[in-house]
Amino acid sequence: MKTKLIILSLSPLCLLTFIKNFKFICKTDEGQILNRIQFIETNLLVLIFLSGCFLWCIISFFIYFHFKFFVSFGGKGGYTIKEIKEDKEAGLDFFLTFILPLLIGDLNEWQNMFAFIVYFIIIIILLIKTDLFYKNPILTLLGYHVYKLLFSDNPKIKEGCIILTSVIITDADTIEYKEIAGNVLYAKVLKRR
Repeated sequence: MKTKLIILSLSPLCLLTFIKNFKFICKTDEGQILNRIQFIETNLLVLIFLSGCFLWCIISFFIYFHFKFFVSFGGKGGYTIKEIKEDKEAGLDFFLTFILPLLIGDLNEWQNMFAFIVYFIIIIILLIKTDLFYKNPILTLLGYHVYKLLFSDNPKIKEGCIILTSVIITDADTIEYKEIAGNVLYAKVLKRR
């Protein structure tokens, strides 16, 4: 599920890259509008790249529904919370740190496209090696919350963990959770005091 959430978290970058770089009308230097064949011939590399971005967005759409299905079944429950703190800037931090810097270049230049691809790969490697994928801007836009918490009675998770949830959780709640990856969990409220 971690890999799928990484793909989902980078979908805004692919969507914005597609919107920013797709040329709906392409003109020559003399002002003539290119026909379809001329347009494809002059922009083939960019069109292939943007097709990949569009495909990434479509795959992300299906991943979101898979995530909804994943978190709706199973889980370990009945654990009370000792300490909890909401990370309200998680999605914004991710967007400003990883996505916004990549939107400055024009992909019609080979060097900018190569730099974009290298930067994109570096981001994916960093997200795989860390647990920053939970700062997913898509989940934030869809109303999910990110919490850092400690359980008071869970022998399996003695140190802090990160919770993704679609509801507001307080330290008075008893929750059920499902592990996404490492110390990143998805939680539902079982009982409120």
